[in-house]
Amino acid sequence: MRNWLTPGMRVMLLGTFLFSVGSLCVKLAGSRIPTTEILFVRGLVGIVFCWAIVRRAGVGMLGNRRWTLFTRGLFGFLSLLAEFYAIVHLPLADATVIIFTHPAVVALAAWFVLREKLSAGALVSIMVSLSGVVLVCHPGFLFGGAGPELDSVALGVALLSVALTAVAIMAVRSLAATEHPAVIILYPPMIICLACPLFAADWVAPDWGEWLMLLGVAGFMNAGQYYMTVGYAKDSAARISSVTCLEVVFAALWGAMFLGEIPDMWTIGGGLLIVAGTLALGRSGGGETPATPAAPAEQRS
Repeated sequence: MRNWLTPGMRVMLLGTFLFSVGSLCVKLAGSRIPTTEILFVRGLVGIVFCWAIVRRAGVGMLGNRRWTLFTRGLFGFLSLLAEFYAIVHLPLADATVIIFTHPAVVALAAWFVLREKLSAGALVSIMVSLSGVVLVCHPGFLFGGAGPELDSVALGVALLSVALTAVAIMAVRSLAATEHPAVIILYPPMIICLACPLFAADWVAPDWGEWLMLLGVAGFMNAGQYYMTVGYAKDSAARISSVTCLEVVFAALWGAMFLGEIPDMWTIGGGLLIVAGTLALGRSGGGETPATPAAPAEQRS
């Protein structure tokens, strides 16, 4: 494997694997622990992790464009809250394949908002990915109630998380020109730790097994984010996209092994379309900007 995986791809593979395990921990912890409580632990560990990076970099913690950084952090918090809710309330594979469409949405938004060039091939790739979402959701008005029903609220929240992630990434692109990547990454966990306690009325005292899952969420996801960031800094988005697609495979594997969730044909078909669209989009360079370590921070962060 070392012969055909570049150093960046190997690091991204590790990050993708760790992130998928973190998502499994979210699912397991969410059987009793409220979503905001899970997210708070994730954010608390994230602050320590990001603070260490900022201090080592020798830059100011709060940055220069603080209102823009705060807005980026707010959207990062909301996207993570929606993502965790979707993971808890949907089958893990279904939630992952829907959330995985954010590269296509970012490319499309960059085309409309930032006027970035988008080739015809990239547009086709985006449409393929979005068609995969339709298959996974299989709305009744299109499919006549065929296939198993998924939680409509959770589906809506999953789609909302994709839109919020796209907005957060667009903010990262704007901030990358003036702010250190570590400062940009720091703001979402700061907002998380400030906002989540406002919803603490229904929090519960975790047992030892739940503490293990909460620490797994924080540890695996922060480590996954770090290695994914390193991977994007080391290699091209086209190569990296082929590795990140494995997150869908890992999600289906963990769901089958630990949750008894066997993906149906809707999920498999939609997942294949989303993976194919993401791979084609990466190779077309659609919506791609120069590599920066900050960019992956919102990628399932």
